[in-house]
Amino acid sequence: MKRFMLLYVGPPTPPDASHEGWPEWFDKLGDSLVDKGSPMADGLVVHGDGSAGGSATQLNGYSIIQANDISDVLRLVKDHPNLALGHEYWIEIYSLP
Repeated sequence: MKRFMLLYVGPPTPPDASHEGWPEWFDKLGDSLVDKGSPMADGLVVHGDGSAGGSATQLNGYSIIQANDISDVLRLVKDHPNLALGHEYWIEIYSLP
C-alpha cells in the first residue's frame, strides 16, 4: 500500500470549534489510518534572507493514510468532515515516497 498525506486547508477554525464527525471518520478508516495527525495553527514563513512573516497558507491540520491508489484515497475522503464545512475548506492530497 502507498501512503498519502492529507492537508486540511481553509480559514482558521476557532479554538472552541466543534470536531463533530472527526472521531467517527478516523474510526471508519480502520487500518488505512497511519497517523491521525494534528491540528496546526500560528504558521510562520521564514524567507531565504532570514526574515520571517505571517503564514502564507491556510493549513489547519494533516493526517496520513494508506491506500492502494488515489482512487481509494478519494473514496476514503468523500465524506470527510472538513469537506462539510463549505467550499472555502478543502483537502490537498500528496503521495509520500
